[in-house]
Amino acid sequence: MGKFFLFYIIWRITGNPILAIIVLLMIYYVVDRRYIGLLPSVLNPFRKRVRMSRLQKQLDINPHDMSAKYELAQAYIEARQPKRALELLQAMPASMQDSEDVLYHTGLCHLSLGDMEVGETLILRALALNSRLHYGEPYLKLATAFANVFPAKAMHWFEQFEADNFSSCECYYRKGLLHLQLGNRDKAKQEWKKCLEIYRTLPNFRKRSERRWVLAARLKLML
Repeated sequence: MGKFFLFYIIWRITGNPILAIIVLLMIYYVVDRRYIGLLPSVLNPFRKRVRMSRLQKQLDINPHDMSAKYELAQAYIEARQPKRALELLQAMPASMQDSEDVLYHTGLCHLSLGDMEVGETLILRALALNSRLHYGEPYLKLATAFANVFPAKAMHWFEQFEADNFSSCECYYRKGLLHLQLGNRDKAKQEWKKCLEIYRTLPNFRKRSERRWVLAARLKLML
């Protein structure tokens, strides 16, 4: 009722129902980005392109700027362009390629390109150097990548990640999906309920980033 009333007020002000809908959607978007965080940012793609363009210009001026090269590789990974990211990572000096972060991101590229064994090996090498790398995130990436091709291995990596980071709603949601894929709906529901329980204990600054997984878990429990 409140939404219809707000729409009516905006309609009366603008005198145009189409414009009123546009204004209402803009208000909802601003409120969501400020307080909820479910909708993607319309500015992020533009910011990423600007960032990649700036880094590429830096490399054009100085091809030996390894910091810019690594940052651009990370930007390509975020933009889901693993092939371009891999080319940059493999062009880095051997000493940097053997560092934990570069090994990890190179492994991510291989996973995205379907080179599962190579990707897993590189990520495990990174974890051997630092078992707490990115708060255990590599385990979650491995689990997500293997979920559809090797469920047993994926479950192992989910459990490894959970041991290092028990407050990730994404982990419990994805783990529930894997249980469902394996035909165990009761265990899937347990994971999704755990997702909701963990969310309630999180500080406010964490809740915004985890909210999408909580909503997805709630939808799964309703079905």
